[in-house]
Amino acid sequence: MWTMARYAFSLSRGSTTLTVLACAASAGFAVLLTYLTGQVVGAIPAVVANEVGAMPAARFSFLIAALIGVFVLQSMLPVVTDVAVRNLVNLVDRDVPLRVGRALLHPRRIAAAEDPVVRDEMERAQGKGDFAPQAGIWGLSMLLPVRLTLIGSAALVGAVFSWWVALALVASTVLVEWYFTGLLAKENAERTRRIEGQRKATYVFNLGMLTATKELRVFGLADWLGRRYLDEVTAALAPVWRTRRGHALRSGVVYAGHVVMLVAAVVLAGRAAVDGRLPLADAAAAIPAILRVGVSHGAQGVSTLRRGRAAYDRLVGLPALIAARHPEPEPPSAASRERAGGREGPGGQDNEIGAMPTASIRFEGVSFRYPGQDRDVLHDLDLEIVAGESVALVGVNGAGKSTLVKLLAGCYQPTSGRITVDGVDLASLDPAALGAWQRRIAAIVQDFVHFPLSAAENVSLGAVERRDDREALEVVARRAAITEVVQGLGDGWDTLLDKSFDGGAELSGGQWQRIALARALFAVQAGAGVLVLDEPAAALDVRAEAELVDRYLELTGGVTSLIISHRFSVVRDADRICVLEAGRIVEQGNHDQLLRLGGRYATMFRLQADRYLTASGDVDA
Repeated sequence: MWTMARYAFSLSRGSTTLTVLACAASAGFAVLLTYLTGQVVGAIPAVVANEVGAMPAARFSFLIAALIGVFVLQSMLPVVTDVAVRNLVNLVDRDVPLRVGRALLHPRRIAAAEDPVVRDEMERAQGKGDFAPQAGIWGLSMLLPVRLTLIGSAALVGAVFSWWVALALVASTVLVEWYFTGLLAKENAERTRRIEGQRKATYVFNLGMLTATKELRVFGLADWLGRRYLDEVTAALAPVWRTRRGHALRSGVVYAGHVVMLVAAVVLAGRAAVDGRLPLADAAAAIPAILRVGVSHGAQGVSTLRRGRAAYDRLVGLPALIAARHPEPEPPSAASRERAGGREGPGGQDNEIGAMPTASIRFEGVSFRYPGQDRDVLHDLDLEIVAGESVALVGVNGAGKSTLVKLLAGCYQPTSGRITVDGVDLASLDPAALGAWQRRIAAIVQDFVHFPLSAAENVSLGAVERRDDREALEVVARRAAITEVVQGLGDGWDTLLDKSFDGGAELSGGQWQRIALARALFAVQAGAGVLVLDEPAAALDVRAEAELVDRYLELTGGVTSLIISHRFSVVRDADRICVLEAGRIVEQGNHDQLLRLGGRYATMFRLQADRYLTASGDVDA
């Protein structure tokens, strides 16, 4: 409870303080209301009969007024508590995704984000169903007044009737609460063990709602998707439901025993009142207090069963909070600051990461295997890309071309070997220095994202610090040949590129590819020194592809570039073409040299060229 309270206090001191004060006041008013009720009830017979020694009318009126006042105040407190707690829950709604996002996005490498264990922990941090960090806040707001009311009511029972009865009721109530909390803990443990199954069910749901809406409808898969979701969610949660059903009878027996204890306490108090051993006023206070201890108490009348749930909400909210936590980024080391800000390079010249590469990028005996796989994608690969050189990479699907790009960007570390930039091993860079290197890379990745943002934002993501530079946007629009596309949009650069939003527009595949190219060029214009184009013509028509080929050297001029494509017309003008096969570079040279070599490149080029009715001299070669 203390840990959750500290977390809530870190989100909002005012709302947390107000919640605690309201909860404490609610508990105090509940006990006071019970006591005042007893006093009023006990005084009524004598006052009505006008007996000698009866309570004075003024005092009786004061008790009635106090009773009404306390009742009104207690009735208003839930509103205050609800407002404060809802504000805290809203802050949790904002804070948890930020924590999870930072935990996944802060590391410059992406292996952890693809780890199933990490994904399960992320799911746990956000919570499933009622099992969420927000539940911990609600549980805290319910449990605090419940605990205080339990103590106050038990003290009232002890003071006016019997301390032994009070202690027995407290023990019974706590044991029942502990029992039901344990059941919920087992249920959640079962649910937690099947987080991956719940992730699958969520994926299937999102498939129909978000990611594959067109394909699923075109192929008439709505019924299949519904059955698949039902199968996945049933497989994930059926053990949870079995656990819940298995404890139903035992839970009834346990709670029945608790009810018997309450009935016995009420009977004892009633008998003591009949026998004259317990004054009417004390009996009228003791019996409601007994019920508050064992059945319901607090401003919201929380039952023992709900107290168990409230206790569990607090318990389950805490692990979810812990799962959402991540260590704050460590400050860059001295060595990293030296690499990021400037170091003495070859020839005594300052060689900053912010200007790399000035000499070359080298892959030295690099092998790489994805986690959980049984074979290497790259194997003992050696490759050097000289600064300012345009290099093309070709190969069949699955040869490892896109993997090589991920390694170049430092998203993964090699399984063996090393990748150096001007002699600096990328594996030695801490997050700050690695981030500086990644900002040097402008890339169109093969599976680039269609961001549901404005056209300007989609392009300026290449260098968000210059997102308001419309002049620079116009320059890269001309270079990427999207000026007419932007002008044709309803609101120009400010048009949202997602037709599911009001006023939004959708682009063709080729137009999206040009947007991605403009994004990479915008990064180059902002200072990126390495341009990576992974299948930049995959969605372009013949005319657009020809235009890209004609302007390739212009687009890559002044930067170190790596282009990957299955279309040999796109790569033929590169300074050097490397053929990747079986995880290694098996051939390299310019287009003419590789054709004369008559090896793998020449074979693939002729196979592709033969599909077109041209009279190219290259084909004859």
